Amino acid sequence: AAAAVSRAQFVMAVGCPSSALRQLRSCRGVRRSRAVAVDIVRAAGLDLGSLHALQGVGEQGEDGLSSMEANLLHMVPESVRNNLLQVPPEARKQLLGAAVRALAARGVGEGLEALQQGVVIVAGAGGRPPQEEQVQRWHGLLGEVQAWEAPRLAAQSDAAARPGYDSFSASEWLDSREVLRAKARVLAAMWKRSGCNTVIYTGAGLSTASGIGDYASKASHSVAPHTKQAGTGSRFNLQPTLGHHALAAIGDKGLIGNWVQQNHDRLAQKAGFPQQKLNEIHGAWGDMKNQVKMMDDCLREDLMDWLKAWAERANLCVALGTSLCGMNADQVPRAVAKRFEGGTGEGLVIVGLQRTAYDNCASLRIWGLCDEVMKLVAKELGCKALDPKVQKRGVEWDHGHPSLRYNTPRRTQKDPL
Repeated sequence: AAAAVSRAQFVMAVGCPSSALRQLRSCRGVRRSRAVAVDIVRAAGLDLGSLHALQGVGEQGEDGLSSMEANLLHMVPESVRNNLLQVPPEARKQLLGAAVRALAARGVGEGLEALQQGVVIVAGAGGRPPQEEQVQRWHGLLGEVQAWEAPRLAAQSDAAARPGYDSFSASEWLDSREVLRAKARVLAAMWKRSGCNTVIYTGAGLSTASGIGDYASKASHSVAPHTKQAGTGSRFNLQPTLGHHALAAIGDKGLIGNWVQQNHDRLAQKAGFPQQKLNEIHGAWGDMKNQVKMMDDCLREDLMDWLKAWAERANLCVALGTSLCGMNADQVPRAVAKRFEGGTGEGLVIVGLQRTAYDNCASLRIWGLCDEVMKLVAKELGCKALDPKVQKRGVEWDHGHPSLRYNTPRRTQKDPL
């Protein structure tokens, strides 16, 4: 009878139909209970060996694992099991515990996926046990209903991406081409629904293809574009990337309400994006009224007010090439993500190579280079990534502002949001 009860608990955990569970509970004998449980487990695609130790759920066994955790270790594919056995015992126990909780909450598929992803993450962290929140949601909240494969590890690094900030390792990940195209279609649909209530939030990763280095690309075989380029000469002569051009073209269609720019390079203006919709929150080169800010500097009050207003208004935030490591300006993606969890808006979309603290609350997580992703998204939105009209506007701005000289005027209550 105890075995039948524990099997019922297990069947609930793997998410069997309620009718099957009622059938199991109605069984009057252990033999019949066993037969029904075996049928259900087979239908779920599980190893029958997973039934053997279930009556001791909660008991501690080898390495301090519960019987459920120990059974899960035997249920996973051999390759994953072999990798798990190479992980330090503390990390292995945490991984198995997280997988059991995912299994109980969402079914066997989620449990096994959490375990396989956790093994990859621990391997990339040099064998260190993950924190509770480190079990990765690879595709964002909307991706949970998709059959997308996990991104591949493109460049491994044990170094922290942004030491002293809220960041992970500098390892880099890439979605397959097929998954990138699928995610571009999803993002385009979200973008169309959000329209002009969309905020762009960009970091150094958007500009690396222009030759500008960043702080976070530390993997020895990094796929970041600037690691494969020679010096670019004067910073004032840098040219916009394909990502900048695509965003400017999308903005020309009325699909961007505000661009929060953490970079100082003014490549957005050179691509033809209008200055009046650009919040250079961390300062800019050539700007005597909004000089480049150091980490301990105060941000301009009027620009902070503008930022907060868009944090309250935006339906969609597309974050490109930013570590999201705890800057004040992160309040925009944070607010949008929180509203989506409450059932409002389109939420946060993150595009980049490295893990961030916001991955698990993002609506959509895209692992790729900003140029490649934005080229696909622009096409889905019916925009030319290199729009001659928009490009001409950018060239005119560049010629009219030698050495990037432009002083950002102080905003007033009369200025449009």
